[in-house]
Amino acid sequence: MPDSVFRAALAAFGRRDVLGGAIGGVFLLLLGVTPGHSGVAELAKAAAWRLGDQLSLAALLYAQGNQEDKVEQLLSGIKPLAEAMQVEIKPFPPRAATSAETYATVIHYLIEGDGAELGRAISAKFGNEAATLYEVSVKSNLLILLYQPGDDQGIGGVIKSRMTEIGLPENLWMGVITAIDGKASEGDVKEAVFKMHDDVAAYLGQQAQ
Repeated sequence: MPDSVFRAALAAFGRRDVLGGAIGGVFLLLLGVTPGHSGVAELAKAAAWRLGDQLSLAALLYAQGNQEDKVEQLLSGIKPLAEAMQVEIKPFPPRAATSAETYATVIHYLIEGDGAELGRAISAKFGNEAATLYEVSVKSNLLILLYQPGDDQGIGGVIKSRMTEIGLPENLWMGVITAIDGKASEGDVKEAVFKMHDDVAAYLGQQAQ
């Protein structure tokens, strides 16, 4: 798992960082236009995906420990975007006595605690589609930690139902579902997750242009 998180974090420091900066800058300009403006909606979806991606990667690295520089770099990269969207990223919970307990508290933060509250704030400000993309971005990254062949903790079902619900093209995310259903190796599923995150980020970025 650690190597996979490192690779995902490095990807987040790459071209998606450039895309995120552009999204943040344009978002600030569009906040002054009519709330229903389609440009805001498309930018919000791209921004929500990026927030979920980098916040969840930062959380996994935080739980792992001894990765403070990478955690701070990920969080610093999305802070201006969160400020532009007028949503708050709350601090991660204190580390517990054991690694397993720390991972448990961090997962709770992401799917039920302050991380989930961030998704609800996105929903209230920008609608269901942006919030759904944030949710899927977060939960799909958890496969890096939780997936075992034959057991995806129900995450595959969440991805399929949510992405279908908002009408995101199947070619962007079906690779993860196919890998899970085929009981692919941990490495293959992680590769599928990385590809999905890149492909969805590129698609949403194009939609927002």
